[in-house]
Amino acid sequence: MQRAVRFWWVLAVAALVAGAITTATAQGFPIVAFELAATHRSASNVLAGFDVGVVHTTILWDFLFLALYAPALFLGSLWAGSLYRSERLRTFAMPVAIGALVAGGLDIVENLSMLAYLDIAPRWDGFPLLATVVAVPKFLLIFVAIGFILGGVVAVVRAWTAPGDRSARPRR
Repeated sequence: MQRAVRFWWVLAVAALVAGAITTATAQGFPIVAFELAATHRSASNVLAGFDVGVVHTTILWDFLFLALYAPALFLGSLWAGSLYRSERLRTFAMPVAIGALVAGGLDIVENLSMLAYLDIAPRWDGFPLLATVVAVPKFLLIFVAIGFILGGVVAVVRAWTAPGDRSARPRR
C-alpha cells in the first residue's frame, strides 16, 4: 500500500503541474465556459476574441491533464477508502475510484467534441451540446472523488488527534 500511496502522490503532483500548464496555455480562455456552452451561439460567444490556435493547444494539453488526474483520483479514492473507520464508507472506495476513471473517459469525449467543433463543424450545435452533456457528469464524478479523498484525509487526521484512542488510528 505504501508504494501505491507514493505513486498516488507522484500522479497528484504531476496532475497539478499539467493543470497549471493547461491553464497557462489557455492565456485567459475560459475553458469551462466552452465545455458548458451547449449551443453554437454560446460556444461562439465564448470563443469571441480568442485565438482558435490557443484554444486548440489548450484542449490538447488537457489530454495530458486528464491522463494524470483520472488515475490520481482512482488511486486516491482507493487509498482514502482504507482511511475510513466505517466499513460502510470503505465500501464506497471502489465505486468512487471507478467513477474517477469514467470522468477521464467523459473528458476525452468532451475534448474531442470541442476539437471537432473548432475544426469540423463550427456552426453546428451538436458538438457543443455533446461537450456539455458529458462535462456535467464528469465534473460531478471528479467532485465526488475529491470529496471522498478529503474525507479520508480528515478521518485520518481526526484519528491521529484523538486523545488516547489508539483504536481510532487508520488501518494499514
